[in-house]
Formats: sequence, C-alpha cells, structure tokens
Amino acid sequence: MYESQPIQTPFGVSVFGSAILRVSPDVASIEVSVSRIENQPKSAFSSARKATSEVRNFLKKANIGDVGSSRVTLSQEFRYSGGEQRFLGYKAKVGFNIVLEDLDLVEEILIGVVDAGANEVNSVRFQTRDLKALRAQARERAVEAAAEKARTYCNAAKVRLGSVLHIEDVNPDILTGRNEGHVRIQVEPDDAGDLRAFDPGAITVAGAVRVGFSILPEDAG
Repeated sequence: MYESQPIQTPFGVSVFGSAILRVSPDVASIEVSVSRIENQPKSAFSSARKATSEVRNFLKKANIGDVGSSRVTLSQEFRYSGGEQRFLGYKAKVGFNIVLEDLDLVEEILIGVVDAGANEVNSVRFQTRDLKALRAQARERAVEAAAEKARTYCNAAKVRLGSVLHIEDVNPDILTGRNEGHVRIQVEPDDAGDLRAFDPGAITVAGAVRVGFSILPEDAG
C-alpha cells in the first residue's frame, strides 16, 4: 500500500497523513430518460415527443425549475436471440437531468416523472454544493495529521521535528477502499473525526498526503 512504501533516499522523517469528512448531502441529481421504440422513425419521434411533453408539464406543475433536457436522438434497436439478431424498431430518446435542493421531494418527483412517461431511471445521486470547500478542509486536516504523526516519531527518537521539506498529494481513494485481485484493501484514516453515528447515506470527502520533514538534534537551538 502507498503509505508503507520504503523511502529510497532518507532525508529526515516522511509520514503519511489522511483525513475523512462525512457530510449530509444537500442536493440530489436525478437522471431519467423518455424512450420509445416504433417501427418507423416518424412514429418513434412523435411518441417520444408526446411523452417528453408530459414529463415537462409535470415538472412545471411541481415547480421544479432546475431541469435540463437533451435533444431527441434516434437509434436502431436489435435483440439477439438464439444466435440471431432481430430488428425491434427505431428508438427515439430524450434525457432529463433534474436537480433538487429539497431532498424530501426525490421520491415524489421520481414517481411523477415515471407516471408522466419517463421509462428509464438512469441515476439518482446525492451530492453537496460545498464539495470544493470540504475537500480543502480534508486536505488541511490530512497535513495536520501527518505533522502530529511526525512529532510522535521524533519524540520517540529523541530528536526535534524540523521544517517541511516535501509535500506530495496522494489519491484519497485508498481511504475508501480499492480492489486488489479478490481482496478489498482499505486504509484507516489518521483523522476520521469524532466517533459518532452518521447518516449511512452521507457523502465521504477524503484527503491524503505524504509530508517530509527535516529532523534536528534535541538540543538544537
């Protein structure tokens, strides 16, 4: 794992620091699509546009203003069965992206757009608008965790911690786990915040860093 890699050129003390923040989401992004398959392109377009109009009407009545939609697309649809390819028809499709700040509306809006004619639910993602600031906070706490670890090592070695010589950003994905073969590898963060219950649907924001410090004799001025 990254944090246990040997130092090729020892220069002082090199430590890995990490931190994880868990925050409740404050916005939901819903992606749905209206698709219709007909024997002829004209019929597919007409059917898709009718359903699209119904979805837009529902969203307008529900006072959902943050809505984006794609242009209608057309493709040929086939089904493979018994080693043979069978033509199903022409598929006309329109995608919608809906952003909700009231998370309590997610279920109602999903039911409404499906009832109105959307027949593909592509994704429902819970996010936060403060992601940039939270990432900065996680990185700051990762550096603080690295400095605290370095001081502990220096105290044990009876030397003094010197100035920062090197800072290297580390991909924080190692904190939330990665697959190596059939084994799930996960690194425990140095700073995971206070031990308390948290929302299982909370957003995890992580920071990880490797910091190199100089070391000074204990009696250095």
